[in-house]
Amino acid sequence: MPSAVPVISRRGVLAGGAALAVLGVGVSACSQSPPKPPVAEELLGPLDQARRDSAVASAAATAIGLAPQVAAALTVVATQRGAHARALSTEISRVANKATSSTSETAGSSRSPTGVAAAPPPPPPPPPVSDVIDALRASAESASRLVATSSGYRAGLLASIAASCTASYTVALVPGGPSI
Repeated sequence: MPSAVPVISRRGVLAGGAALAVLGVGVSACSQSPPKPPVAEELLGPLDQARRDSAVASAAATAIGLAPQVAAALTVVATQRGAHARALSTEISRVANKATSSTSETAGSSRSPTGVAAAPPPPPPPPPVSDVIDALRASAESASRLVATSSGYRAGLLASIAASCTASYTVALVPGGPSI
């Protein structure tokens, strides 16, 4: 009894190969992870945190009755967080290939309808050191999360920021520690 041997043509092989290639591309396209946000946008959060932390630490350093070593530590923290903000801003500018404009606030005098200058509201009381510690802790955690998704210089910058914030709140500003 003769056996039926399937005849495979060259066209059949090419068509099968093309079908497998299309199937492979389709499967790999479905399994790709969603696109990452642009790097510049990833760094905007840490930039805002650095600016806020610097302002909070500066304000806390002005509290009346604060021990001199605590005020000095808060001033160092404010300076360091300001440097972090500048480094992040520079990196964002580099990545975005455009210069960023620094935000500046202008204080204008408010006038009442009668033309007499209104008294400015009293400044808010300085925040407690615990607010600075909480802000630094949040900044360190945020930078640490971004390190895992970054590479190269950006990862090093974020890791340095996380380490600086952690050292500030665990060593320099630890309640009951050397400076407080």
